[in-house]
Amino acid sequence: VCEKYNKPVIVMEPVKGGGLVNLPDEGKKIFDSLGTMSYASYAIRYAASFPKVIMVLSGMGSMEMMKDNLSYMTDFKPLEEKEREAVEKVREVLKKQDIIPCTGCAYCVEGCPKGIIIPEIFACYNAKKKYKNWNSGMYYKAVTQGSGKAKDCIKCGKCEEICPQHIEIRKLLKKVSVRFDYIPIP
Repeated sequence: VCEKYNKPVIVMEPVKGGGLVNLPDEGKKIFDSLGTMSYASYAIRYAASFPKVIMVLSGMGSMEMMKDNLSYMTDFKPLEEKEREAVEKVREVLKKQDIIPCTGCAYCVEGCPKGIIIPEIFACYNAKKKYKNWNSGMYYKAVTQGSGKAKDCIKCGKCEEICPQHIEIRKLLKKVSVRFDYIPIP
């Protein structure tokens, strides 16, 4: 659409809130076979390689991250074909994990009438799925103590209206509730 109307594009969170750096071993092996670039570099360069992209805003939490970003963006080169293929393979690995694609921005939380801390709850679910994390249930209890649980969702949709990732939050809260609140699927 941006190409069609000749509009510039700014990409935010190309590393998905850091989530694309914490890869499963299978994904790490794919990128490691290419050389020594950071996992973040592939996500950022992927986003920057599209026509009409004029800026890629990457969150950086340390001087090392900034230096890493500068190392490949100062003299930017789009992804090569073998790198694009690797990104596609890693994408397939990530899709198999069946995790909730929440970046933790928390825009959805403010308007929730039940005070559900949605990103934290989704993080518990993702930890359980990705790492078979035994203590994610305890973390879920801690996160929801004094705030809403996934089962408390009244399906008002305010969260979905503001979610920049367009996540089907109501549907996924039901899935989380089955996992942590032990609510049977109707």
